[in-house]
Amino acid sequence: MIQRRKEYGKREPSRDAHKLFIVCEGEGTEPDYFSFFEGLSSNLKVVTIPPKDGTDPLKLMERAKQVLIGGEREYTVEYEHGDTVWFVIDTDTWEEQGKIAPLREFCSQQNASISDVLDEVKTYQAWNVAQSNPSFEIWLYYHFYDEKPITEEVEKSATFKEYVDGAISGGFNYEKDPVRIEDAIANTERHFSRDGKGLVQLYASEVFLLGKEIDSFVKSDIKKLRNKIR
Repeated sequence: MIQRRKEYGKREPSRDAHKLFIVCEGEGTEPDYFSFFEGLSSNLKVVTIPPKDGTDPLKLMERAKQVLIGGEREYTVEYEHGDTVWFVIDTDTWEEQGKIAPLREFCSQQNASISDVLDEVKTYQAWNVAQSNPSFEIWLYYHFYDEKPITEEVEKSATFKEYVDGAISGGFNYEKDPVRIEDAIANTERHFSRDGKGLVQLYASEVFLLGKEIDSFVKSDIKKLRNKIR
């Protein structure tokens, strides 16, 4: 068994490294997962921004404004370097409460304004939403499975997180299981769907899009780690 932090040292990002800012609902699960990729490649800098004053999409939007846009921002999104921002959110009851659509519109507005901020930079998909239904754990599930969960089995657990913990032998190991990211991308994309209104359907996740971006920078490093596991 390999433990990523012990057997594969972190690298300092280069000055021109692609910065990927992840604004997420969770204070544990999501940061624990994405921290695996921090320092894996000198060409990628992963910055996870956990919630502060609430976890609903509108609260996360305000958090991003404060940390990434405001006059007292902690970080700068450098569009000239192709930096990206991802809101990693659950479906929860946010869709019913009308709190996801405004977040998506905010991202569209930010993307549309890129050329206004920097004349020499073309508009691109810098701000993004990665929604999972019902929760981020469906992305973890697809690291191991290439079929959707069976609802009758899911309903035997108190929560979807509990179900996924039981479905993965020993639970998801954040020190080594993210190395399966390419399997997760393929499985999640294969089972991704939207309904007639364009809403992310049950047991689907947009995190595979974020996964593809991460993998494009760490592919060779992931291959080395997988070989060690084997």
